[in-house]
Amino acid sequence: MVPAPFVANRTRLLPISLGQAVGVGCGVLGVTLNSHLIPPDVLGTYGVFLTFAPIGMWVVHAGLIKYVARHWAAAPDRHRLLLGVGRGWLRRLGWLAVLALLAALAMKSAGSLPRPGLALTLFSAAALLSANSIAQTALQAEAAHWRDLAVTLATSLSRTFLPPLLFIAAGSLPAALPWGFVLHGAIAALAGAWALGRYWPGAAGTAEPGGQIAPAYDGMLFTLVAAANWLLAGMNRWIVTGAFGVTEGGYFTLAGGAATVVASTVGTVFAQYFQPGTFALADRDGGAREALARRTDAIAFGYGIAALGLVFLFSLVAPWLVGPLISPKYRDALHWIVPAGAFTIATITTVFYHTLLLAGRRESACGPVELTAAACLVGGSLIAAAAGREWFSRWLTITPLVTWTLTRSLARHYFFRPDAVRARAPVP
Repeated sequence: MVPAPFVANRTRLLPISLGQAVGVGCGVLGVTLNSHLIPPDVLGTYGVFLTFAPIGMWVVHAGLIKYVARHWAAAPDRHRLLLGVGRGWLRRLGWLAVLALLAALAMKSAGSLPRPGLALTLFSAAALLSANSIAQTALQAEAAHWRDLAVTLATSLSRTFLPPLLFIAAGSLPAALPWGFVLHGAIAALAGAWALGRYWPGAAGTAEPGGQIAPAYDGMLFTLVAAANWLLAGMNRWIVTGAFGVTEGGYFTLAGGAATVVASTVGTVFAQYFQPGTFALADRDGGAREALARRTDAIAFGYGIAALGLVFLFSLVAPWLVGPLISPKYRDALHWIVPAGAFTIATITTVFYHTLLLAGRRESACGPVELTAAACLVGGSLIAAAAGREWFSRWLTITPLVTWTLTRSLARHYFFRPDAVRARAPVP
């Protein structure tokens, strides 16, 4: 049974906007706490840890999360779907453990935390964040925005306060930051489990086995695409730290984190507000392809304009925040606000065209579209960094134009191609 199309209305915007306002507020507080409590070199190392922490939800469990986003709202038995997704989450933990170990071996030791401990914190944080992401994706798919807001409150507050406060409580021990992040992950996962309580085993009074996950979502396709997106999310911190030094990496982590909050907040509002309607329109009338493409262009363009405007506005007021909110020792970080924010906008823009391909049952096209765009962005960043800091900064600033022209053209090509194979997933 296909749900009626989601109707845009102000009542849905209220909890979505409140959730993002909480995220922005916590982001501001996080910048203040981190800049005053954590030295730039320690923050630079912790920033690299944070790039590996999402490998569960962005790589290992990415297909499951995409499946929930696409099929949760229309599923006639969400309890059964949740069972299937839960079993898939458990099956992939072995792969997550291997990736966490490899990441720990590649990273610089986090202060007094040895690499086995670093691997354990990475694995724990990544697994817990995946569980939370599955839960929040389901809540957003069914437009349960008030329950999602409650989970967002728990996750935003714990992420902002637990790592730096544990760092201070442990006598400025760098190893406390990763463990504080693990505590944040535990709170996020528990909050998500609470919000989906009505769908847990036993809640529906059935002992049926979990539903089968479609091969397109259960195989390597979305894992490869997600790995590319994860690489894009963390790549610039690695490049800045490796090419320009760990202190500059700390500057980029602080400014980039703040700019990313601004750009991601707008992107989350657009995605939560418009994505259910895009899927509903496709399920109601699979032939409305021109309307779906036009809708996606309008959403992506509107997001780009709104996010760029807010990032530039933030860069203008940031100097006034040095002292009251940002420690003066991070004054040199302000240079990175616009470049880091622009790159985030570039990567988020691809999400809207990813949604278009999913809505049009062109799952197999996500690979060539997103991997091509990722290769262009990675190659451009490496070449620009080799030319120096200013060229790297300029490259990041123009990346939204690269994404708009390249990703949009490729996505529309595959979306309208008449011989594209439609991999229709079974509804659990």
